[in-house]
Amino acid sequence: MFDNARAIGNVDSNKVTEASGLAASRKHPNILYTHNDHGGGNRIYAIDATTAHVRANFEINHADSNDWEDVAVGPCHGSKTCLYIGDTGNSGQGAKNIIYRVLEPDSIHSGSLSIDAKIHFTWDAEDCETLMVDPKGEIYIISKVVGGKGLIAHIPSSGFDSGKTVHVSSSAYLSISTSHPDPVGGDISPSGDEILIKTRDSVLYWDMNGSNDYVSVLQTQPIKLPYINEHQGEAVAWQPDGRGYYTLGEGLHSPLYHYRLT
Repeated sequence: MFDNARAIGNVDSNKVTEASGLAASRKHPNILYTHNDHGGGNRIYAIDATTAHVRANFEINHADSNDWEDVAVGPCHGSKTCLYIGDTGNSGQGAKNIIYRVLEPDSIHSGSLSIDAKIHFTWDAEDCETLMVDPKGEIYIISKVVGGKGLIAHIPSSGFDSGKTVHVSSSAYLSISTSHPDPVGGDISPSGDEILIKTRDSVLYWDMNGSNDYVSVLQTQPIKLPYINEHQGEAVAWQPDGRGYYTLGEGLHSPLYHYRLT
């Protein structure tokens, strides 16, 4: 289904030390976005998917960074594309449960970006490291719990325009079993037809098989995909055409891995 890992290169910036999310640009070919974990500041880094070279970094103006845990790229404002950044982790001080939406930059040159919109939400989970966006701009989050059976929830994109705190209710749980607090990341393919979920030790795959009910599909059993063990690997992303995926672990100069569809 997918080849074993191919090392692209080592991330060459000493500012990327705890990569905690990964997403492929829809606007700029061969660009992956990542960010640091708790304490890493309010910056997004643009990595060249062919070399692992950090091409640029972007400060997100007026965005707090209590514990950024995942990033996604998805549609916004019709034909435009946005970064969706989840400040959803529990760093010991309680999760802020904020999702920032930021328009993709016009060019890959370091600078600053403004918040387009944000959602503050509440739910019955304490920690979340998985944020995904579907082709309609709808948001899905999964809580991180010991054993991996995280709570799955849908946050409607209309929450960005409501000006109110969005209360998320769900009774759906991820149908996996792990030996660690999981999951730690995820991504919906740009076509919306496939899902990847990252656990500490694996990459898991779901085929939507024509369904558009992501919550229901995530309650079924996944397929385990090739994965090379990384130091605290928390980041996974589809390549834009869906013909492969990338993973990136935490740590200074961590290797970027690519897995090609066979």
